[in-house]
Amino acid sequence: MRPGRLTGVGVGPGDPELLTLKAVRALERTTVVAFISARGRPSRAKQIVAAHLKPTTRELAFAMPMTGDPDETAPIYDVMATAIGAELEAGRDVVFLCEGDPLFYGSFAYLLERMRGRYPCAAIPGISAPMAAASAALRPMASREAPLAVLPATLPEARLEQMARSAPQLVVIKVGRHIAKVRAVLRATGMLDDATLVEDVGNAGERVRRLADVPDEIVGYFSLVLARRSEPRA
Repeated sequence: MRPGRLTGVGVGPGDPELLTLKAVRALERTTVVAFISARGRPSRAKQIVAAHLKPTTRELAFAMPMTGDPDETAPIYDVMATAIGAELEAGRDVVFLCEGDPLFYGSFAYLLERMRGRYPCAAIPGISAPMAAASAALRPMASREAPLAVLPATLPEARLEQMARSAPQLVVIKVGRHIAKVRAVLRATGMLDDATLVEDVGNAGERVRRLADVPDEIVGYFSLVLARRSEPRA
């Protein structure tokens, strides 16, 4: 018997209408779908695709601590790999749901490390949060020949500032409780005046604000900042 195929499917940042046609076809065909969620919370990825799953589709749900600590998360990925591997060994294809794009800061990357080489694997790209945020703010994310840097706000402040100075256009992701640090870095690098905060990207509570006008409150984890240094108009 041939093993099943594992496919990481990007489901976009939240709005079900941002699902790709290829993702929808994969969801409608699959008999097994796997996904993760924060402990004690429903899976956002599952909520996004719920309308496209058949009533008979089996679900493999995994609760994950959102600490970012590999010592805590690695054992859960091992459990996921074992459970999904059993489905693949039985010849059943498995779709693994991933918010945004599966290979852009996506959890699928850690599962892929454990499964590639043992089973057939594939990925279907999804619309990532930076692209959705740029559309919501109606501002170019990158332009001309200027490089674009994507930086996680979870970096230490000195490291974040060092990397921010190297690129004239930035996307800062995972802002959440790090908003004060992000503001300080952008002020130090001369980018605060043209920085936009997009909160809860792709969801009902989506909000676009000028970062300089936002108090040092905790914003949603699924928030990001688009920033750039001012340059002469074309």
